[in-house]
Amino acid sequence: MLWIILFLLISILAWLLLSQLEFKIDTRVPIIIIEWKSIGNARLLYEDEEWWLKVQVLFFSKKWNLMQMIFANRKKRKKNNRSHVKRGGRKLMPVLKFFKILKTFQIVQWEIAFSADDSAVSACWYWLNFFPLTRQHVHINFIGQNYLVLVIKNKLWQMAYAFIK
Repeated sequence: MLWIILFLLISILAWLLLSQLEFKIDTRVPIIIIEWKSIGNARLLYEDEEWWLKVQVLFFSKKWNLMQMIFANRKKRKKNNRSHVKRGGRKLMPVLKFFKILKTFQIVQWEIAFSADDSAVSACWYWLNFFPLTRQHVHINFIGQNYLVLVIKNKLWQMAYAFIK
């Protein structure tokens, strides 16, 4: 019986560590998605002239109006004045460790389209359409089309390994 419980705990932990995290921004369809594949997602989207926050975790799903959440009337809490000084507060994560974790993220897709109001400004930046590093990702145009598409992926085990290493 103990082996079955231990096996289930290890398999759930492996499922959590190996499942993929994905972050998407698409301004053509105003939406921001943070998704943990096979577990859940959170979406910030613009529908019916309002911003909405949709959260889905396994079988639970909920939708909130973002403006009502931010500007809701909150009860004023009575503040306690504490005379003692806090000691040994949180230590900040070293910068090198932060950059190691940041290196584990993979940019899968990115596109930027830009059009300035002035055609001369767009013409100055038009060479980026043909530059080898940005040729497929940056689109300078003269028709007023502006958007950003960004997809970033990572796995939890890679971030944990970079944090420990």
